[in-house]
Amino acid sequence: MLSQAAADLARGAGTLVVTRNDADTGPGGRVSEARQLVEHAEELVVRAVVFERERGASWADIAHYLDVTPQAAEARYAPELARWREALADPFPLDEARGRYVRRLPPAAHAPDVTRRELDLWAHFHVTIRDLYAVGAGLRMTDPARRETYPETEPDEMTGAVCEESRLRPFVELLADYVNHAFDDTDWETIEIGLDPTDNEDPDAWYSYPLTGPAHSLEIRVARDVEDGDMVSVAVKGATAADLRLRIDTLFAAFAR
Repeated sequence: MLSQAAADLARGAGTLVVTRNDADTGPGGRVSEARQLVEHAEELVVRAVVFERERGASWADIAHYLDVTPQAAEARYAPELARWREALADPFPLDEARGRYVRRLPPAAHAPDVTRRELDLWAHFHVTIRDLYAVGAGLRMTDPARRETYPETEPDEMTGAVCEESRLRPFVELLADYVNHAFDDTDWETIEIGLDPTDNEDPDAWYSYPLTGPAHSLEIRVARDVEDGDMVSVAVKGATAADLRLRIDTLFAAFAR
């Protein structure tokens, strides 16, 4: 949540860097945009306080950097911390007046794996040219059961799903086009045969196929979804360039529907 709020603030600030559309902005418009950044920054402080409390910082620790007393810091932010913890404990409370369940967790907390991938990609573009998982590298370090290693320079797998098996071929064709691999019927027939006995719940039962181009080489792994027989799980390894990762991420989003 803190990472998402920081990225949102950075995106908003970026709009004020551009001058091309100054003439189209009404009187006072840029002040309005700057004021919105202040509001975003205030939300970022809330997320930072919640983060620090969750990792064990005292109110005195936090108050030191806010230049207020510990009592004032607690009075201001304790309700925000309580709302966060209530949402974690009951993320889908029933709204009896409207007769439906309401999601209280923001998207970054509701779908953390998707958000991690998006933020890693954003950071790869805007913060660092080497670290492919500048955000994800630290997210699971406090959970020994799910601890993972995120080396800075080795490509990780980008994972997703194609909602219908009939759409797998156009997905792979577009992927091949991104790396200038001359994909043809022989490629597809090979993948189609390899896909038949796969099982996405068995790591050893996935089928791998290389897509080799002059500048980039990818390995695509596919497996049938055992719970939804028409869905195909897909993993792509080898994408290290930020622009290529962005295109693959967009491809996953488009074919997941």
